[in-house]
Amino acid sequence: MAMTTLRLRDLARLFLHLGSTAYGGLAMVEPMRRRVVEDAGWLSQKEFLDGLALCQLLPGATVVQLAAYIGLRLRGWRGSLLAAGAFVGPAFILMLGFSLLYFHFGNLPWVKSVSRGLNAMVIALVLTTLWRLAEAMGRQVADLAAAALSLAALAVGANYLLVFLAAGLFRLALAWLAGEGKSAGGLETPPASAAPRAGHLAIQTLTGLGAAALLLWGLNHWDRVLAQLTWIFLKIGIISFGGGYVMIPILQWEVVDHLRWLTLRQFLDGIMLSYVTPGPLLILAVFVGFSIRGLGAAALVTIAVFLPPVLLIIFFSPFYHQIKESRWVRPALQGILASLVGMLALVAAQLARATLVSFTDLVLMAASLTALLVFRVELRYLAPAVAAASLLLFGSGGP
Repeated sequence: MAMTTLRLRDLARLFLHLGSTAYGGLAMVEPMRRRVVEDAGWLSQKEFLDGLALCQLLPGATVVQLAAYIGLRLRGWRGSLLAAGAFVGPAFILMLGFSLLYFHFGNLPWVKSVSRGLNAMVIALVLTTLWRLAEAMGRQVADLAAAALSLAALAVGANYLLVFLAAGLFRLALAWLAGEGKSAGGLETPPASAAPRAGHLAIQTLTGLGAAALLLWGLNHWDRVLAQLTWIFLKIGIISFGGGYVMIPILQWEVVDHLRWLTLRQFLDGIMLSYVTPGPLLILAVFVGFSIRGLGAAALVTIAVFLPPVLLIIFFSPFYHQIKESRWVRPALQGILASLVGMLALVAAQLARATLVSFTDLVLMAASLTALLVFRVELRYLAPAVAAASLLLFGSGGP
C-alpha cells in the first residue's frame, strides 16, 4: 500500500496507547497487527508480516522496530521516528519514575524484601529466555558447538564483540563448506535498480556514522564517562540480535564486571524494574543512565540504544527481499544467536549465584519458572503475586 493521509498525531496517539500496554514484549505483535491490519486496514496482512520478518532479521527491540516499520509505511521517515518514539515514551517516563524512587527509597526494609523476591523471579525469566532462545537455535551440532565455545571464551574474559564475530564467521564457513551459499547458476546477478539504491544506502550509512562519531567526540571532551556510556548503548543498539534479552549479558559485562559502575545487586534490581515496566526490555537503559549520570544521561542513552535499530529499519526496508533471499545472512545470524545463548547461560549462572542465597529464594525461583514455562502465566499477573509472597516470606522488616 502507498503511504496514507493518516495524521501524524493520530499515529502518535495509537502508539502511545500501545506503548502504555506493551507488557510481554513480542506478545504486543498481535495487538499491533489487529489495530493496523484488521481494525484500520492501513496495511495488508502480507505487508505487516514482511515488516515483522525484516525486524527479526535486524538487531534491536522487535516491537519498537515494528512500530517504526508501520510508521514508515504510513507516513515515511517522519512517521517511523514518531511511531517508535511514541511507543517507547510511556516506558521511558515510568522507568524514570521507578529509578528515582529506587535510588531514594530502595534501602527501606519492605522494599528490600519485595526486591529480593522479584529478583528470584528475574532469574526465572532469564532461564525462560535462555530456554526459548535455545529452542529457536535448534539442535544442530554446529550451533551447540558455537554456544559452548562462546561460553568458554567469555568465561575466561574474552571480549564479547570478538566472540560474536568469531561465531558468525564460524557458522558462515560451515555454510560455505556445506554448499549453502552456492547456487546452481553460480553467483546471482543483482537487479539493475540495486546499484543506485546501494549507493544511496552507503551515503546514508556514512552520514549516520559520521554524526555518531562527531557526537561521541564532543561528548568525550565534555564528559568522558557520559561519552563512554553512550558508546556502550550505541553498540548494544547495533548488535542486539534477539532483542532486549541480549542486552542483559552485554550490559553486565560492560557496567558491572568491567567498569564497575553498578553493583550486581543494583543491576539485578534494574532488570527487575525493566520487566515490570511496559515496553521493551531495552528500557533498562534508563535505569543505568540515571544511576550513573542522572536525567540527561537517561535520555541520551535511551536515544542511543533505540535510534540505531529504527534507522536500520528505515535504511534497509527497501532491500528486504534481497536480504531475505541472501544465503549468507541466515548462517551468520545463526552463529551470533548461538554465541548469545552461550553468553546468556554464563550470565544466568552468575546472577543465580548472587541471588539464590537461601532455600526460600530457590523455591520462589522454581515456582516462577514453573508458572512461566508450564502454565505460561503472564508477567503482569506473576510479578504482583511474587511481590506479595516476598512480603509474607521475608517480612516487611527486610531480609
